[in-house]
Amino acid sequence: MKRILFALPVLLAACGDQVTYPAGIERDVQAVERASETPVEQIPVLVSNTINDGKFEVLAELSTTVAKATAFHPNPTAAQARRKLQVEAAELGADAIINARIGNSKVCALSWACRVSTGTAVKLVN
Repeated sequence: MKRILFALPVLLAACGDQVTYPAGIERDVQAVERASETPVEQIPVLVSNTINDGKFEVLAELSTTVAKATAFHPNPTAAQARRKLQVEAAELGADAIINARIGNSKVCALSWACRVSTGTAVKLVN
């Protein structure tokens, strides 16, 4: 039994990025917009792998997870996953997100359902 209790935190820590619940996204938006140059809503989320004729600097690869808090809450939407990507990009000072992918809702380690989104945060250069 002691081995199982010891292994549980290790397994949970290995699950990857931090999980965000939909109620926390707007709180994150407000916090980021106080310090960000670009408003969260103005950061484009693009499926393509380029923007600005290729004149950009890669800031970071993003990976976010939006989850539902209980079995009774609705599944996270693609719009919520997209908004979380925008928040993460704004924290880095990004102008856009390229290579964006928003997954389907699925059962995950710490939630009844979650939606993972990925992309590349970029800063446009002139």
